Amino acid sequence: MVTETEYISLVERLKDTVFRLARSILSDIHLAEDVTQDVFVRVWQQREAIVRSDNPRAYICRIAHNLAIDRLRHRERERSFAIEEVAITSRNYDDTERSDMVMLTKRFISELPERQRIVIHLRDVEGYELKDIAQILEVDEASVRVNLSRARKRIKEQLLNAMNYGVE
Repeated sequence: MVTETEYISLVERLKDTVFRLARSILSDIHLAEDVTQDVFVRVWQQREAIVRSDNPRAYICRIAHNLAIDRLRHRERERSFAIEEVAITSRNYDDTERSDMVMLTKRFISELPERQRIVIHLRDVEGYELKDIAQILEVDEASVRVNLSRARKRIKEQLLNAMNYGVE
């Protein structure tokens, strides 16, 4: 059993390394601080497995790397959505048209097959990680990625068709 003192000692030895690794991936001090904190929460949760591992430092750095990459992907996805939103807004839709777009999107999501509808909700609305969705649905991550991709593709196609209706 790992004691609190052993855990604190481990944190003290590795916190700067974890922070630097996260910062090098994210290029953002505040996000790196958040990742560092998340890493050591996970380290506490997995402390027995980490201490028993052959190389606790490598184990912790792998957690830091994975969390930083996840955060980076999340940030890039947010930027992508922001760019798409700006593009839609720049088309000078009035409030009614935007409201119609939201209603259409909700309708298209509700028409998705159940698994796709759940996956897109958990990922894009609730913000769950793919791994967590896979655990919730008791499927592998590849299945989650496929369902998410198909759902997004279908909604995008339906929205484009709706926006281009009557345009030649």
